[in-house]
Amino acid sequence: MKKKDTIAKKYTEFELLEGRSPHSVFELCTYANTKEKTFYNYFNSLSSIKKYILEDIINTTLERIDEDENYDGFSANEKALALFFTLFEECMEKRSYLINKYSNLKEVKHLAGDWEAFFRQFNARMEQIIQEAKNNEEIVSRPYIGDYYAKSFQLVFLYAFRVWINDDSEKFQTTDAAIEKSVNLAFEFLGHSPLDSILDFGKFAMKTKLV
Repeated sequence: MKKKDTIAKKYTEFELLEGRSPHSVFELCTYANTKEKTFYNYFNSLSSIKKYILEDIINTTLERIDEDENYDGFSANEKALALFFTLFEECMEKRSYLINKYSNLKEVKHLAGDWEAFFRQFNARMEQIIQEAKNNEEIVSRPYIGDYYAKSFQLVFLYAFRVWINDDSEKFQTTDAAIEKSVNLAFEFLGHSPLDSILDFGKFAMKTKLV
């Protein structure tokens, strides 16, 4: 494991075992048995560790889907689903930390700060997928609002994340269903005939009541 990842791992351990963030770089370094000089070779603050942890989740997700030899053959809708499903598989590796740190994540305005680097990568990939969907006429390119299609998937992530945080179903089947229905709804809404998907999603949301 790279030293940078080791420091980040020690940070998450401290958060979970102590029930709080380290008060200082010194406290974390003492816990991690590393020198402050070494810490500053990789991070400039404790906040930068939190950003790195989240950015690592999305970077690993993108690496995984790009390594899938079937990915290029997917439709844009399928690529978005692959992104979300793989992303939440990666989130599972740090579920305890994410619940501890971000269980109160409820509004888009909260997707800043720690999440900035994460969403730069996420939005960039969704821009690619949306452009492909426009080219393939999977969705309708509309004046003005068409430029905001990709960022609208932050709402889809926020919804799925809230479901996942509260999900106690076997093998997180409820989260899987939430991802599939919300991503499909988004593509239907950006396409031609959203009514069936809206009704299906509404029934699902009423049934689960997880968020």
